[in-house]
Amino acid sequence: MEISRVEINHMDKPLGFNLDNHLHITGYLNEAYSEKIYRKLIIKAHNKIVYQTEWEMAQNLIFDFPFTMQARTHYQVELLIKTGDQKLIKHSTWFETGYLGQKMKGHWIGFSDKNVHSIVLSKTFTTYNVEKARLYITGLGLYEAYLDGKKVGNEFLTPGFTDYNYYTQLNTYDVSTELFDGEHKLEIMLADGWYKGKIGLKEHGGVSDNYGDRLMSLADLRIIDQSGAEHIISTDESWQVLNSPITHSGIYYGEDINLNKKSQILGTAINEKSINQHLLDRLSLPIKKHEHFNIKKTIHTNNGDTVLDFGQNFAGWIEFKDLLKKGDKGSIEFGEIMQNGEFYRNNLRSARAEFTYISDGLGKTIHPHFTYFGFRYARLKGFPKDIEESNFTGIALYSDMSKTGTIETSNKDVNRLFENVKWGQKSNFIDIPTDCPQRDERLGWTGDAAIFAKTASYNMNTFEFFRKFSFDIAVEQSKNNGFVPLYVPAPDQKDGGKAVWGDASTIIPWNTYQRTGDKAVLQQNIGAMMSWVDWIHERAIKNNNEYLWLGDDQLGDWLALDTEDIMKLKGKTPDDLIASAYYYHSSKIVSQATETLKMKHEAQYYGQLAKLVKEAFIKHFFTVDGLPLANTQTGLAICLQFNLYPEGSRDILINNLVNEIEKDDNHLATGFVGTPLLLPALSENNQNDLALRIFLNNDFPSWLYEVKLGATTIWERWNSVKPNGEIAENGMNSLNHYSAGSVMGWAYEYLLGIKQTHNDAVFKPIINAKISEIKGQCALPTGILKVAWKLVNANKVEITLSIPFGSKTKVSLPRADKIWINNKIADNNIILSAGNYEISYVPTKPITNTSDVHTPLKEFIGDKILCANLKELVPFWDFLEISGNMERFKKYSLYQLSQEMRGIGFKPFNQKQINQINDLFQKSLLEGNQK
Repeated sequence: MEISRVEINHMDKPLGFNLDNHLHITGYLNEAYSEKIYRKLIIKAHNKIVYQTEWEMAQNLIFDFPFTMQARTHYQVELLIKTGDQKLIKHSTWFETGYLGQKMKGHWIGFSDKNVHSIVLSKTFTTYNVEKARLYITGLGLYEAYLDGKKVGNEFLTPGFTDYNYYTQLNTYDVSTELFDGEHKLEIMLADGWYKGKIGLKEHGGVSDNYGDRLMSLADLRIIDQSGAEHIISTDESWQVLNSPITHSGIYYGEDINLNKKSQILGTAINEKSINQHLLDRLSLPIKKHEHFNIKKTIHTNNGDTVLDFGQNFAGWIEFKDLLKKGDKGSIEFGEIMQNGEFYRNNLRSARAEFTYISDGLGKTIHPHFTYFGFRYARLKGFPKDIEESNFTGIALYSDMSKTGTIETSNKDVNRLFENVKWGQKSNFIDIPTDCPQRDERLGWTGDAAIFAKTASYNMNTFEFFRKFSFDIAVEQSKNNGFVPLYVPAPDQKDGGKAVWGDASTIIPWNTYQRTGDKAVLQQNIGAMMSWVDWIHERAIKNNNEYLWLGDDQLGDWLALDTEDIMKLKGKTPDDLIASAYYYHSSKIVSQATETLKMKHEAQYYGQLAKLVKEAFIKHFFTVDGLPLANTQTGLAICLQFNLYPEGSRDILINNLVNEIEKDDNHLATGFVGTPLLLPALSENNQNDLALRIFLNNDFPSWLYEVKLGATTIWERWNSVKPNGEIAENGMNSLNHYSAGSVMGWAYEYLLGIKQTHNDAVFKPIINAKISEIKGQCALPTGILKVAWKLVNANKVEITLSIPFGSKTKVSLPRADKIWINNKIADNNIILSAGNYEISYVPTKPITNTSDVHTPLKEFIGDKILCANLKELVPFWDFLEISGNMERFKKYSLYQLSQEMRGIGFKPFNQKQINQINDLFQKSLLEGNQK
């Protein structure tokens, strides 16, 4: 056994991050160790112990405590553990602080010309006997720093996207090994980025100069020599300003580079004394290069275009070797899909999304610097027709989050779907959670992030990513009395205050806490969380109903399909129902969060508010008999998942939801709001078969419909592409939108079967014959929980389970009484501690891929023996056998027909009839297997 790693505030060796005088240190073992462990933590600064614990019995390897930090200090962390046999195991790591709000020596410097899109700031200096060196730097506009022509750090698009009027992030780099004895040149290249370039809607195309109109930078290069003396090279008026090889750059625009352009001094830097930016040590995770893609295929179209197909839709850029002659111009345009064999990019709207360069003929490796693109296909112009494919590489860029969750099944289309979900996340987690990476938007839409937060946190370690985004939301709320804009940061956006979208303020911090157990995210955001609920409360009072959110304009169930015109932007679930339900949901979250933080008065207040909202909701949206007034898939799923219904009405809601789904031919009709709730609502209420049916559909509308049409990411719309491959519309049609990928959260919790409960978990999988084998893992606060289950045959299930040290797992298996664990018999619903387990059992009832009362007629009417037996049980079977009726009603299930045929004198099935019909289906399948 070894300690595989130690994380500091959910990061590996954080350098210069804002740790907020709080440490959450977690050690992870390289195996599922189950014996006793003793633990000790030691922290040193300047080789002196500044914090240590006593040896203690370890329940886990998590240490959480306040810790006052000193600026620009390197801390060594040592975790020691002893096993029962007194074997001592150590693991060392470190973290280092930034400026912690102290004033920098340097000044903001820039250039007077507001019209330039990129400049280079330059300073020469000399060093000797360097022992340690750190570059503390930021920019207004995006920056890249170079020491002697070599890029500092391996991250891009720094210092990230924030409300620069409120705070700018300060980054720290270790450059100790770069400074040999002698003369050096430090250069800072700046470009518009999110600060000065076009960003936002306004309406489509964005607005320039949202935060400022001149590029500038601030830096301190602090050097300690071998004698201990400190030397500081800071930004001031002595720096030179040079022209940049980048002639134009923008997030939507792309980038133009002239490598043939001679470097010229434009003047000396201006000390921007009027700039008084609030500097904050970085929150943003670094945006790094990740996967590299070779060209899958080079396409020469009938129109004469040369198009590169990288086989995967992603966000990033292309890196290539320049083989053009000096003075020649090449350009690359980016798109997500081909149409009729030709390059297509009309769905990018006004985003130019193009990279151009003029060659210097020196054969350099080329890539953009201050932009990125969402694409699978790239059209080349100015390049030779017969290119060397090995010269071009697609580079995926995204925030540096470790991958923690996986699911792999026996169904290759489902596996591709899960890859699509992950690529949607990677493509849109670029400092902020954007809606899409390709068109003139790329904004931190709050609703999308709230909907997807759970799935995102299963797939990757998103703690610091969402801590930063929650901080950005709180910044916007602080300016608007709790009101949350539609997207964050919100450079041009005054609209907002919408249900679900605004609830990102409560949902994201609460989900982050639930997944990690780290209260710091709640402590940071509890004020903003309360202010959002208070804002809703004030709106409700203004609208003359204190405990319902009625009458305001909402986005509703965005892009749902339960309307006459499926190209409409929202479904028919009442806005007031969604808004009032989320009024309750956020109130409930805040009451739980304040209780977690031991804020007794606030917990009582928001708990009572949630209670009153729930009472008002039930009174307003249900009849006195307990019947729901809004029978849509989304409306019913919300009520079930949020427990918003009168006592005794649960079965009514479930039956109505099943009926609504069957009216839609056992397909979903949900939009942004309903999609993450639909399958959990079914699975939580004994409708796993129907949930699986919806999940595995591969015709429109469904997740696998996209896979069948060759999608490699999740689409914005269910019908983004028609069955013939034609894109449905240009105006708002991203092919890389992660929100519908929220279904993967259901897959982790129900299909794979891992549902987290603080440090522990419940393992309760949907073991079924349609997906007969699955393996995967997800991160608990203590480590990785690994699972694999296999339906060997209808009467045998095999499972392996690996539980990390510090966690327990309750095993609750379907159709199980006695189970075998590591060759010993045990009861179902047993709680297992850390360790590795081999589990098997014989189901009390065979697990088969059978039809049931909810199966459409078209799937079984060819079985004459089954139909003859059904005729004895189904009162309206004779009616179905009337000429043409079987064909007419083949898309409906027996259950649905029993509901619909009340009008011609038949009664709906009772539970006894349903059980008899289901037993007949089961018997028919078993007899068929025996034959």
